[in-house]
Amino acid sequence: MLIEKFFSENPENISVGIANINPKTKNLEKNKKRIIKVLDLFSEKKANLVIFPEYCLSGYFWENEKECRSFMEKNCLDNLAAWLDEIVRSYVNKTLQYIVFNGLIKNSDDTKKFFNTSIVLDRTGNYFDQDRTYKKTFLPGLEEKYISSGINDTLVLKTAWGKFGFLTCWDISFPQFTRELVKMEKLDGLIVNAAWRKQGKREYKRLNIKEESYYKFLWDLMLPALAFQNQVWVMAANAVGPHSLDGLDYCGSSGIWAPSGINMLKGSDTKEELLILHNIDMVHEVEAERNDDELNHLKEKHEST
Repeated sequence: MLIEKFFSENPENISVGIANINPKTKNLEKNKKRIIKVLDLFSEKKANLVIFPEYCLSGYFWENEKECRSFMEKNCLDNLAAWLDEIVRSYVNKTLQYIVFNGLIKNSDDTKKFFNTSIVLDRTGNYFDQDRTYKKTFLPGLEEKYISSGINDTLVLKTAWGKFGFLTCWDISFPQFTRELVKMEKLDGLIVNAAWRKQGKREYKRLNIKEESYYKFLWDLMLPALAFQNQVWVMAANAVGPHSLDGLDYCGSSGIWAPSGINMLKGSDTKEELLILHNIDMVHEVEAERNDDELNHLKEKHEST
């Protein structure tokens, strides 16, 4: 299903495609075919930037470590270079200029670990260069068994439509990290790849409050806050639907949030959807939000106390 909206009538502004899809664990070929179909549609719809979820080719880890490690080793992004080159030849052009993938790259300093890495496929052809990748910084429990943190790593994509930084999944939970990145690099937007799950329980018995989907609650809370607090666009692609082996559900709800924190476009939390927002006036909206006199007065008052 495609959800398509227009931010403005100016075709010179950027059009962004977000894949709210379910990467299948242990099924690389099925994931490749789905990605091709997604790119066919986004190419037809004249997207300029397309963003896929975390682990969009391999799917997420599972508890059988020996089996999981063997599969992930074979399906690292650096082992898929020829296929990625073909994607660039087939889809990257003057209209569709950037495709954001996320997956694993081998850690040459620790043979037991990988880096969770976001890469940008574009016409430069150097998408594995160190200064062209982002390695996830903050790692949840299961990933720590397999992944090395890319501490202090950053990636800034400079485009004709603005400057975009990168975060991966759990990174969004650390606001100071993001605030420093936005301020240091003078960003207009943040690109988020995620495999953010839905389940998680919190209960307050005396108040008769019980939340069965606590992590989805956090996702829905933090994405608009990320945009508002930093006055930047947030473009987030999250996995949706069940993990094919361990029964957990990913909460989807991929989307695009304006620098005000207001959502422009949002995907389903249960089913696969493709989202495209056309003709986004990125830089001017960031400037307008940052020039809001009332907000600036409140910020200055807070910083002076």
